[in-house]
Amino acid sequence: MKTLVIHPKDISTDFLSVIYADKECTVINDSNVSKKALKEQIKAHDRIIMMGHGTEEGLIAIQNKGYRFIIESSLVYLLREKKCVCIWCNADQFVEKYKLKGFYTGMIISELEEAYLYSIYPDNEQLAQSNILFADSVKQSIESLDILSEVKVIYNSDSNPIILFNKQNLYHS
Repeated sequence: MKTLVIHPKDISTDFLSVIYADKECTVINDSNVSKKALKEQIKAHDRIIMMGHGTEEGLIAIQNKGYRFIIESSLVYLLREKKCVCIWCNADQFVEKYKLKGFYTGMIISELEEAYLYSIYPDNEQLAQSNILFADSVKQSIESLDILSEVKVIYNSDSNPIILFNKQNLYHS
């Protein structure tokens, strides 16, 4: 299976690079990639892994003067034919609206400020544990036919409030 990873450079989501670090895949992490080049790459691959920051409107690429949507509604017609992995905040709304297939996340806490928005007050160690374990669980499960179940088994803690929150926001279609 030919895999394309779209993971715009951002220090706060670098921990996700573990998912594809030792895999044979094409990686796009340039936030200035053209839509034309992106479309060509999507067409040429079977599985599209998209991760970083985002909203219900798509995956964001942070640039010097703000941000742009690198994955958004104009690419849906290409993504519908692919096996997708969508890891960004509120990707569930994007995936469900456009009826994409694959593993995806809802609101996922990966920064302390996000935790505070949900009245969760973890320490830095709990945040780091959650981020590392989440990325590792996706890496270990990415080839599975039941990625969601496997991720939930590996990404587990009875005492980490971030993991408990995030596990409720993992989906598969």
